[in-house]
Amino acid sequence: MKNNPSKLFNELEMVMLPISEQALSFEDELMLDDNFNSPPIEQEEVEPYIAPARPFKIMFSMIQICTKGHMRIRYNLQEYEIKENTAAIILPNSIGECIEISKDFQMAFITYKEDNYMNGHTSSYSAEFRNTLTRQAVINLPEEKTEEMLALYRMMRKRIAEPHTKFTHEALKGYMQVILASCYEELSKELQITEVKNRENRQKRLFDRFLTLVRKNYTKERSVTFYADEMCLTPKYLSQVIFQTSGRHAGEWIKDQVIMEAKILLKSGKYTVQQVSDQLNFANPSFFGKYFKAATGQSPKKYQKE
Repeated sequence: MKNNPSKLFNELEMVMLPISEQALSFEDELMLDDNFNSPPIEQEEVEPYIAPARPFKIMFSMIQICTKGHMRIRYNLQEYEIKENTAAIILPNSIGECIEISKDFQMAFITYKEDNYMNGHTSSYSAEFRNTLTRQAVINLPEEKTEEMLALYRMMRKRIAEPHTKFTHEALKGYMQVILASCYEELSKELQITEVKNRENRQKRLFDRFLTLVRKNYTKERSVTFYADEMCLTPKYLSQVIFQTSGRHAGEWIKDQVIMEAKILLKSGKYTVQQVSDQLNFANPSFFGKYFKAATGQSPKKYQKE
């Protein structure tokens, strides 16, 4: 008989969460709580939830907004730190475990049943947002964005505390949409910065590899096509990367290396122009002379004499 995969984990339901006197709930589908006015966290209070023998399978959605201290969690095999001015968004059917909580950790959290608050009028970004959250669950927030989300959290608390009407659910759902949209906005900014940095890092690595190949082959190879082939790139793409990274064309880097070597050989007093031309694998001294003069403004012989 095959094991049921879900039974490999302790299933954590909303009703199992430790709650405080601050907790407010709406129709068993939404709960808000925080520890802003509570004493420092005692270890025995959270021990059942820290590094358990088996991780939890979280059966609900949760938004955590941290204002102080830190918490380390492992979520779907990735480790995160929830700290001041960050928000964590946990999706249902995710596997998580708490590794560490500081005594001064303070947060507000909103737990909700996703079907009741994200379906029906689901915004166009929600599918993309969910996919992104599987890779990055903790979002860095500007301080003003944290304050904005806490203001929305307090408005939700006020709405739940008031007598419920037929519009209460829609109002709470609207607050949730704004909070999630704010999180997605900040996450998008963060990922765009990361993508730019990754692209820049890749270009820097390509540039460094290009220079290494030039230093190794410049006496024999002076065409951009050769280096592009060695790097399994098109000459056009390699040229673009080199120019974007350094502000100079690939051919200039190759020419600089050749001319620098030619100058050293010419000034050494050991070689004739013919011999330097041969060592640098030019077709003949005449071609070498034209190449050298175009780069320096003077002939090899004149440079050697001076």
